[in-house]
Amino acid sequence: MKVGIVGTGNMGSKYINKFDILGYDTVLIDIDENRLSKFPEKFKKYTDLDEALKREDIDYLFVATAPQSHIPIAKKALERGINVMVEKPPSIDPSLLEEAIEFAQKKGAVLSVSEIELRSNTVRNLKLPEKVGDVEAYRLNLGRGYINPFYDLAWHDLYIMNYLFGDFKIKKVVDRGDIFDVIGETESNEFFLQVAWSHDFLRREWVIDTDRGKLTLNFAEDKIIYEDGSIREKDGTDKLELMIRQFVEKPDFESSYRALNILKEFNKFSV
Repeated sequence: MKVGIVGTGNMGSKYINKFDILGYDTVLIDIDENRLSKFPEKFKKYTDLDEALKREDIDYLFVATAPQSHIPIAKKALERGINVMVEKPPSIDPSLLEEAIEFAQKKGAVLSVSEIELRSNTVRNLKLPEKVGDVEAYRLNLGRGYINPFYDLAWHDLYIMNYLFGDFKIKKVVDRGDIFDVIGETESNEFFLQVAWSHDFLRREWVIDTDRGKLTLNFAEDKIIYEDGSIREKDGTDKLELMIRQFVEKPDFESSYRALNILKEFNKFSV
C-alpha cells in the first residue's frame, strides 16, 4: 500500500512520522525542495503533484497545506479514484466542499477531513450521562496558527460538539482580535466556546453540566474527570496514528458532512 502526503511542513511532518511507524510506502510532495531535502532519501519526493500522481500508484493521499489549496489538490487525486484526507478546515467556502464531496462520490472515491480529537482518550472513552446540560469550552493556545482562531481552533470543538450532540447552530460570534467567543446551541443544550492565539496560559478544556454535577474534559492532558471525581487518564493510544489507520482501513464521508455543516455555520459570519 502506498500513501502520499502533500505539504511536508509542521503537520505534514507529523503525518510522515506516523506513516513510517505504520510501515506505509510513502511519497512526499511539496513545492519547496528545501523542505523535502530534510527527509531521508528512502522516501520518494516530488515538487509537482501531477507528476507524482502520474508516476506513483498512490492509494491514499493526505493533504496538509493551506486551507485554500485543500480542495483543488484533493480533486486531482479524486479524479483518479484515490481516497483523500485533508487537514482542517477543508475550505473556507462551503460550496467548494459540497461540490468536492459530490465529485468524489461520482469518481467512486472518498473525501475525508481530519478529526484528530475524536481519537483522543477524552472523546473515545467518554461515557456521557443521559441528561446533559450546557457546555462551557475553552481552547486557548500559547502559540499562533496561520489563520484566525475561529476557523482553526474552534473547528476542533465544533466537530466534537456535532459528534457528541448532533447538529448545532452558532448564534453569535464575538471577535476580539486573537480571542473569539462563540455562542451556540445543539439539539439538546447550549454552549459557550472561547478560542485564542497567543494566550497567557494554555487551556483546552470543556466543562459540561449534567444531572450528576460537572463533567470535565481536559484535552490538554487527554483525560476525563467525572462528576464524582474519578478520572479516566490518557490510555497511551496515539490519536494521529489511530486516525490515519482508521481512514486507510475504512474511509467514509462522515467527517466531510460534519465539516460541511461547520462551514455553513461559519458562512453566516464575517470574521
